[in-house]
Amino acid sequence: MRAVIDTNVFVSALINRKGAPAKIRNRWSNSQFLLVTSIAIEVEYTYVLLQSQVPRGEVKELLADVRARALMVPIHGTLQVCSDPDDDVFLETAIAGKAEFLVTKNLKHYPRKSYQGVRIVKVSKFLHELEKIKP
Repeated sequence: MRAVIDTNVFVSALINRKGAPAKIRNRWSNSQFLLVTSIAIEVEYTYVLLQSQVPRGEVKELLADVRARALMVPIHGTLQVCSDPDDDVFLETAIAGKAEFLVTKNLKHYPRKSYQGVRIVKVSKFLHELEKIKP
């Protein structure tokens, strides 16, 4: 299973290590899904996470994991369907990387529940989908 994870999910995972976003990070760490990313997403992860209140060492650890373990795909930055233009790169990355899911805490910026084969879901729905897969 492939998924793109919105920045807000990783920020939440680092802030609350027992919450649902942290469970997603743990599932990824245990190779229960393949994280799909792009240079544009990594730039946003870096900028937002370093601006957060999360200790810098934890941010650097997550970013190193992303660089080492995620599937990097090229995008052109041409998709324009989200109400927040900053979110277009997440959806374009999901499409380019053939991800089944885009996981976010903010569905309202995306066009609908799915787009070009990518299911746009909240954290709880993605965790439910992961439960169907045996570790």
